[in-house]
Amino acid sequence: MKTRANRPAGRLLREILAGGMVTLAACATSSARPERAGAAAAEGGRSAACTPSPDEKRRIVLDLYRLALTERDPRAAFERYAAPGFVEHKADVPEGTREATAAYLEHLIAEFPQPEWTVVRSIAEGDLVFLHVRFTPAPDAAPYAIGDIFRVRNCRIVEHWDVVAPPQDRQVNPNSRF
Repeated sequence: MKTRANRPAGRLLREILAGGMVTLAACATSSARPERAGAAAAEGGRSAACTPSPDEKRRIVLDLYRLALTERDPRAAFERYAAPGFVEHKADVPEGTREATAAYLEHLIAEFPQPEWTVVRSIAEGDLVFLHVRFTPAPDAAPYAIGDIFRVRNCRIVEHWDVVAPPQDRQVNPNSRF
C-alpha cells in the first residue's frame, strides 16, 4: 500500500471524496428560511405523519448508514430511509438528489471495495443528527475524519451535509481526532 505522500493526486482526491460520502441523506424543512428552501419539495407536500424523537431520528440515520455503507447497498438504503425529494449538499454529487447520491456511493464502493466506516459518536438534536465518523478507504490506509449532518422529517432523511478531514502526514497534537 502506498503512503499518502506518494499516492497519485487523483487517487487521493477520490479517497477524500469517498470519505465525505460516509453518510448521506435528504432534503430541507421549511421554505420560510432560505437555507431550508428545498424542504417543501423534498417532503413532497405531505403532512407530518410521523414525529420521531431525537433518539428515533438517530436510529433512522444509523440504519441508513449501516445499510448504505457497512452492508454496501446504498440504493436500498436511500429508497428505504431517504425522502423522495432528498437534498444532498455535497458538491461532487450531480444534481444533489436521492438517486444521484445512491449512484455516487455505488461508484465509490465499486472503486474502493474494502472501505470501512466507523461511527465514533452521534448526536441528535431537534430534526438534526450529527455523526463523527472514521473512514478508512482500504486496509492499512490512514483514516479520514468525517462530520456528517442529516435532517430528518416525517421519519425520512431529507437533507445531508458533510465535512471531510483527510489523513494527516504528521500529527503534532497528542489527542486523537477520534
